[in-house]
Amino acid sequence: MSRSASYATAASAPSEARPLIPAQGNGRRLLRRLSALQQEVAEVVEEAAESGSHTNGPRVQALEEAFKVYLQVADAIAVNSGSSALRAACELLRLPPGAEVIVPSYTFIMTAYAVNDAFAFESQSGRLAKGGLIPVFVDIDPQTYTIDPASVREALSERTRAIIAVHMLGQMADMRPLLDLADEHQLFLIEDAAQAHGATYCDPLTNHICQAGSMGDCGCFSLSDVKNIGSLGCDAGLLTLTRRLGSRLPALSAEARAWRNTGRLGRHRYEHQTWGIRARMDEYSASECLAQLHYLDSWVSRRQQIAARYNAALAGTSFTPPYTAPGRGHAFFNYMVKAPTLDARHLLESRLRAAGIQVADTYSVVPDQPPYRQGLLPCRMVAAERAREVARLLVAIPCYPELGEEEIVRIEEVLSRCP
Repeated sequence: MSRSASYATAASAPSEARPLIPAQGNGRRLLRRLSALQQEVAEVVEEAAESGSHTNGPRVQALEEAFKVYLQVADAIAVNSGSSALRAACELLRLPPGAEVIVPSYTFIMTAYAVNDAFAFESQSGRLAKGGLIPVFVDIDPQTYTIDPASVREALSERTRAIIAVHMLGQMADMRPLLDLADEHQLFLIEDAAQAHGATYCDPLTNHICQAGSMGDCGCFSLSDVKNIGSLGCDAGLLTLTRRLGSRLPALSAEARAWRNTGRLGRHRYEHQTWGIRARMDEYSASECLAQLHYLDSWVSRRQQIAARYNAALAGTSFTPPYTAPGRGHAFFNYMVKAPTLDARHLLESRLRAAGIQVADTYSVVPDQPPYRQGLLPCRMVAAERAREVARLLVAIPCYPELGEEEIVRIEEVLSRCP
């Protein structure tokens, strides 16, 4: 019998019922912080009752300042979701109609949607144009699963105005060659750091260790409840601005704060000096994200320790553990194992379920999704061969700080039995 055939028939028998290991740890995180959360929420309610403001209040301002210091960026602007942060980055940079924005084929679809959703800016007339930006899909590095700088270079055209570097699954993209490309061709570089809170990159040019969201022109974070740090079950996000923006920085900071607040620059509720949407962060989400930020480094360290144990369990099998590139600190938002074949993937998933381990969905190739494949949204396709291979074969393994020792051992046992 061939190895591929044996994968299809060797599913393990169901084990005795044991407590389910959730795919993600956000529910446990909130439960463990419940007593502290109750006190925080009570304080925020009291403050909001006195001030009359549930959004963009003192907790939001404190979170912005804390992120600014943690990331060492010029500014941090809280918004209501990572999607809003991405749209804000595309929109506030005032890219012209028809501008192309290069994105990886393997990412969450909102990376591309944000490009399609953003207004373009007609410099001659000073008018905004809806739907004028075009995502250009490129391939990924086969080891890190992040955007491939060589594929980016191949995709460059006279219309290219920006690159979105997605720090996929918790590992930063290879930023130095992307920064060099952006400088060479006068492009904006936007970091999609929605999955990379606490991830780092040692810049080979300066030997400086940089945080995700601090190296490009803008950084975009999701602070939804499932992320490495997140809010109280509703979405939240953050936009960072760096000193690469130079003289544009003060105006962009002001515009970003107006943009999230329906275009209001002043205090008058019904006077709107510029364009914008309703994308404000609430005080409750800000309070919880601020509290969790203090634990981020230790939580990432715990994820790395668990990942190292999984790596050891997979040694000698035909499955490939996540690769951490030299000079990068992986934050392990997801621990993704690459199976050698589709049958092997299905076998591992069945064994995980039989052991009471929840298996999460994995990401799909964005340009193969109906909105782009059927032409509902404009895009340009360059490459996705490696992205398709990765998307077929990855299996998501629970990896979060709230896992108990018995649960880690249970997962290790399943991984060690991989063919």
